[in-house]
Amino acid sequence: MFLLILSCTTTKSDTDTPSETAAVDTGEEIARAPLAFALPLEDDTVFETVLGVDHDPEVHEGFEQILCTNYAGEPWCYDEHDGTDYLLDGTWEAMDSGSVWILAAADGVVIETHDGEYDRCHGDLTTFEVSCDGYPMIANKVVLEHEGGYQTSYLHMMRDSVAVAVGDVVSCGDRLGLVGSSGRSSQPHLHFELQAADGEVIDPYAGEFSQPETWWVDQGESDALPAIACWEDD
Repeated sequence: MFLLILSCTTTKSDTDTPSETAAVDTGEEIARAPLAFALPLEDDTVFETVLGVDHDPEVHEGFEQILCTNYAGEPWCYDEHDGTDYLLDGTWEAMDSGSVWILAAADGVVIETHDGEYDRCHGDLTTFEVSCDGYPMIANKVVLEHEGGYQTSYLHMMRDSVAVAVGDVVSCGDRLGLVGSSGRSSQPHLHFELQAADGEVIDPYAGEFSQPETWWVDQGESDALPAIACWEDD
């Protein structure tokens, strides 16, 4: 478990933007955020482990970096994490077998890409650090801008898999690249991050410790992934 916290380390914050309401699995109504995202992965059957945004304001060191609080008050995250990590089941074997396509979570425009970096960065059990075997620790990635200036980032892609270019207009569900382990990544996974126009990090999951609004088309049950559907009637 300790190596999982090495996947990505950044700062976090959250915000509230109320709008209309949407049903959740409890039968209750929760607020709907200005945008609605689909799960940005083509196959939702091979991502059992999800590590979310940390809402615990305390900063921890060493082994205490596993101490955190996700949107639901659970420890499925790690200290100061500002995105959601979807860890690929089967790790390296699954990646080498073709991996999984990362998809645009909503309509948008490509504003940044990076490709060509080493994609087998891994956790080092002797140092408890991430190693890229001497290569630069830089992630292959795609960043999209959406209506309202919101941005989504898709990090740690496989080398030479980025399928879009800056300026491309993409639709929800379009392929962006393949799940890999480039940059500060201990194993193959997607780091999905949502930011407001002012740079504030937003947790797309509605919950007691995040905000009342869900940014997913269908957030799903607490033990399940959000729906891949781009619209509620998909």
